[in-house]
Order: sequence, then C-alpha cells, then structure tokens
Amino acid sequence: MMGETIEGWVINKCEDWRDYYESNYEQSFDEYYRLWRGIWDPADRERSSERSRIISPALQQAVESSVAELEEATFGRGKWFDIADDMNDPQKQDVQYLRNKLTEDFEQCKVRKAVAECLINAAVFGTGVGEIVIEEIKEMAPATQPIMDGQLQAVGVNITDRVVVKLKPVLPQNFLIDPVATSVDDAMGVAVDEFVSRHHVEILQEQGVYRDVYVASAAPDTDLEPDQDLTVYNDDKVRLTKYYGLVPKQLLEDATEEDIEEDSMYVEAIVVIANSGVLLKAEPNPYMMQDRPVVAFPWDVVPGRFWGRGVCEKGYNSQKALDTELRA
Repeated sequence: MMGETIEGWVINKCEDWRDYYESNYEQSFDEYYRLWRGIWDPADRERSSERSRIISPALQQAVESSVAELEEATFGRGKWFDIADDMNDPQKQDVQYLRNKLTEDFEQCKVRKAVAECLINAAVFGTGVGEIVIEEIKEMAPATQPIMDGQLQAVGVNITDRVVVKLKPVLPQNFLIDPVATSVDDAMGVAVDEFVSRHHVEILQEQGVYRDVYVASAAPDTDLEPDQDLTVYNDDKVRLTKYYGLVPKQLLEDATEEDIEEDSMYVEAIVVIANSGVLLKAEPNPYMMQDRPVVAFPWDVVPGRFWGRGVCEKGYNSQKALDTELRA
C-alpha cells in the first residue's frame, strides 16, 4: 500500500462494486421502475411492429396494494413499535418513558414517512435500504418572559441545540455493497453514493464536521439520478460517497495522523469523499457498538443474495404479457 491513500482505496472498492451492480441488476431495476411508474421506453417493446405505448396499471396496483397492507399492519395500531423491559427490573416506568419519548422524536423527525418510502423501494426493487443520519438542529419554541418587574411580558422564541436521529431512504442505484455479502454486517463495507446540494457540504465544513477543503461541482452522471427521464440539473451539486466499513489500519492512520490502538489489519471506519477524490472525513467508527448506520431488508429473501425479490419481479411476466396483448 505504499503511496496509496484511503480515498483512493475506498473509491477503487466502490467502482468495483458499482460495476457488479450495473452488470447484474441495473437494467432490470430500471425496467421495474418504468413499469411501476407507467413510463414507456422503446426497449420495453416485445415486437418491433408495436406502435401503441399503453402500459397496463396492473403492476402499479399490485405494488401499491401490497405496500398499503404492510403499512396498515405496521402503523395501523397506533403504537407501531415497543420496547421490552428486563424481567429482573422491577421499575417499569423508565422503559415506558423511553418508549413515549422515542415515539415523540420519531414523529418530529418524520420516521414513519421514511419507513413508508423504504417499503415502496422494497416492493419495486426487492430490497429496502435506509441510512441512519445524526444531525444537530436548533429547536425553536415560542415563549414569554416577564420584563420591567413583571409589568410587561416579552414574547419571543427559545432556541435550544439538540441532536436528532433521522432515517433516510436510499435508492438501489445509490447503494453499494460487497458483492459476496448477504447482509450489511457481513460485508466488508457499504457505501451511499449520491448527489447532494453543495450548500449541504459547505454547512458541514463550517461546523467542523468535514475538512475545510475546496469542493467543486460534480460532473453529471445519470446513473445516480432518481429519475433518468427528467432533465438533469448539473449546477451546485456534489457527488458524495459515504463509506461505512473496514479499511486498512495503516491508511486510516495516515489520513488522521493519529495512532490507532488496534491489533487488527483492518479497522471499522467512516470515510466521506466528495467527487470521487476529495477526502472530507475519515475516522474510526465512533459508535459505541461499532454499528454501521445502514439498515436493509428484502421484500422476499433470495438465498445467497443481498438483493431480494419484490412485487415487480414477481409480476414481471404477467405485466409484459398483458401489455403485449393490449398493444396488439
């Protein structure tokens, strides 16, 4: 590894993983997305003489009804999660408080909406992926304060700094994983590779989260966009690659200029890279349980594969046959 940098090592891994995804899944996932959205494409014709562009809504209905059933089963009872207390703990009030507080925080951070979006992604593409994001926010609340010895009331806003945890749904073209892995924990690492607004990076640089280095606008890449059929916006956006996983210990020490007290050759770390070459952040995993802040679940399990089988894959042949019949 003489002369190699941690950003170069991570990008090489991510490029290999993207090549595997594009060779095996990209074309199918793009077609599933088009059939679900009802978007016509010349490649979806079964006969060269077809002129009709009609797309049956059967697969759309199957996806939406399946997701609606899961949402009802998950959220329909009001309290959609619970926390079990230790049997040896006689005090039950502490866990009840945590459950109620967590429910309140989830509502504020719109976690239910994010879970619903992950369910849609799982139904269409076969696997739902979400990134757990920690943010520092300023919480504002209206307040009054007595002034002039209590003769008047001043009306204003109390601002308190607070740390919140959010769930961010990730599309399959923005998620990279070790091809031989069957889960996030089994993989050597995972990466979220997507475009973000440039001001998002600049704000985190100002806060000291990212390194204070110059970051230019990214080159366009339609493979990363959520909609390939729309006009691509190229200004003031940055390609951000967030890698969570094992990295060589020596490269991490060179990047952080600190000694890492671990005997292993590989260290669990978080590496953030802009535009496939500018290192914004590199540090050992700061979480107490060494967790990777990514959750993923298959709609249906495919043995030996990370990517599962969704509603669109199940109904693909029926949808193609129905479309061909209608166009004929």
